[in-house]
Amino acid sequence: MAQAPVGARLVAAVAGLAALAALGAAIAPAAAQAPTPHVDVGIGEQNPGVFDDPRFQATGIRHARLIVPYDVVRAGGADLARTDAWLAAAQRQGVEPLVTFGHAVGGRGRQFRLPSVREYGARVAEFRARYPWVRQYATWNEANLPAVQPTGRHPRRTAAYYRALRRQCRAAGCRVIAVEVLLRRSWRSFRWIRRFREAAGPGPHIWGLHNYPDVTRLRFLNTRIFLRKVPRGEVWLTETGGIVRFAKRWPYDESRAARAVRHVFRLAAISPRIKRVYLYNWRAEEHVKRWDSGFISADGIARRAFFELLDALALDRFRPPPLPVLPAG
Repeated sequence: MAQAPVGARLVAAVAGLAALAALGAAIAPAAAQAPTPHVDVGIGEQNPGVFDDPRFQATGIRHARLIVPYDVVRAGGADLARTDAWLAAAQRQGVEPLVTFGHAVGGRGRQFRLPSVREYGARVAEFRARYPWVRQYATWNEANLPAVQPTGRHPRRTAAYYRALRRQCRAAGCRVIAVEVLLRRSWRSFRWIRRFREAAGPGPHIWGLHNYPDVTRLRFLNTRIFLRKVPRGEVWLTETGGIVRFAKRWPYDESRAARAVRHVFRLAAISPRIKRVYLYNWRAEEHVKRWDSGFISADGIARRAFFELLDALALDRFRPPPLPVLPAG
């Protein structure tokens, strides 16, 4: 086949490059204008003192998570008093609470008692009646762990709890996280999630993940597997962060915790389905010896992880929105 003269081929090549440049110029403004998916950042903390700490107030964080026994209102006592104090402090500071239900008040005998669906529904209805302004709930905390939760071998019962809570919230206008799971690379964990999904009914659902195994080891593995196996629904990282100390497995190391906090925000950016992150927790408790993940030490000193948090909150993706300006008078 005869070839075109060199000059003609050069003209054609230049024309092709010009066309590509024009196409790129047309696409670039649209790409530049594409908004960065925003991720809300919150704190998981059981101590209401977090809301009075000026350092917390300065972060602009407007979300916080509290774990309560599902029967806390019926049980009363010190647990209910702490819940009252925490929610009152959050409301006073304009922080939106996410309330996560867990095992019953009391010792291990009651802790491992699995309530009926009717009982669960009645107890959470009592909670909602006492705090009608709370608008976000999670069905059960780390429900896939049989060592600490009665739901650990009962994914279908847990799904029934979710349906009961969702029915209540449908009328009240509150949001419900289907379940919170500790995300481990284990066939048992993903079998539990699969059975829960089968019983939960049509979605999409909001999923709460606790992905410490990924975050502490600076990897993405388990979170990516979950996103692939559960392809629909929002994902909230409802408990995550940097572990300063965990029993003998993770000896005291503030630098490791800071690296893990930095990785949380890298991980939160891997999918637009990840809508919210709750970092646990704000301040270490002096009497808790087995676990420490505080941004602030027990004696009130800001740790390196705190400054990693501030760096992340300066980014557009994670920056808390400004508080609404109230009308004068």
